[in-house]
Amino acid sequence: MTKQRFYRIIKEIKSGIVENSKDRKDLVKLIDEFSKKEDVFKYFVRFRGKKAVINDKEIFERFIEENLGCKFEEFGEVESKKELAKIFKDTKAKNLHTSDITIIHRKRDKLPQIFYDDFGPEISGRVVVVENYESFLRLNFNLFKEEDFIYLGGYSNKKTAEFLKDKDILFFGDFDFYGMMIFDSIKCKSKKFFVPENLEELFIKYPNQKLYLKQRFIEERVKKVDEVYKLIKKHAAVVEQEVLDKC
Repeated sequence: MTKQRFYRIIKEIKSGIVENSKDRKDLVKLIDEFSKKEDVFKYFVRFRGKKAVINDKEIFERFIEENLGCKFEEFGEVESKKELAKIFKDTKAKNLHTSDITIIHRKRDKLPQIFYDDFGPEISGRVVVVENYESFLRLNFNLFKEEDFIYLGGYSNKKTAEFLKDKDILFFGDFDFYGMMIFDSIKCKSKKFFVPENLEELFIKYPNQKLYLKQRFIEERVKKVDEVYKLIKKHAAVVEQEVLDKC
């Protein structure tokens, strides 16, 4: 059982009702294993049909910590290199987009954190949203004055999109047609496309003409960011944001 599923079932137990019979069955197996291992009262949680009854809160909390690796209330803030590596194994983080209950956030000079369900990061001031995972993990903080950074993964999932609605954002993405399309799709309080002072130098040093040709079919549909679009047309090329990792 994944930690996310376990967390969801425990949340239902705390509310008093677990609707899904398979969830109840699988949790009972975990309870049996825990009871034998810890030599504790087996029926610290019991089900009467869909109704969940907690008979021993202390053992119940130990059971939660054993399976989550933290207290129930702390699960929304998970700081784990291993977990992030698993999520980010795909270049475009397709696995992440199977879940609409996550926000991936990091503070300046800190490790990323994953926020689940009703949890969300505390933001101070404008937030930088980062299109690609390589750049998010290898952020050059010297490029920004902001303190908060959120992973976007292209078009954001529902939880991230909802979270950004009342935020001021700085979009850090690819300098190409898709980057401009993603930027235009973001609904928020205010937004700006990050354009480094040396952007033309990057177009000269790291032009990606092959990608430019692949993306030209969407050119007419894109709402242009003038500073970026002029350089794309001038050099007949695009630049991926990852080149800034080399600067």
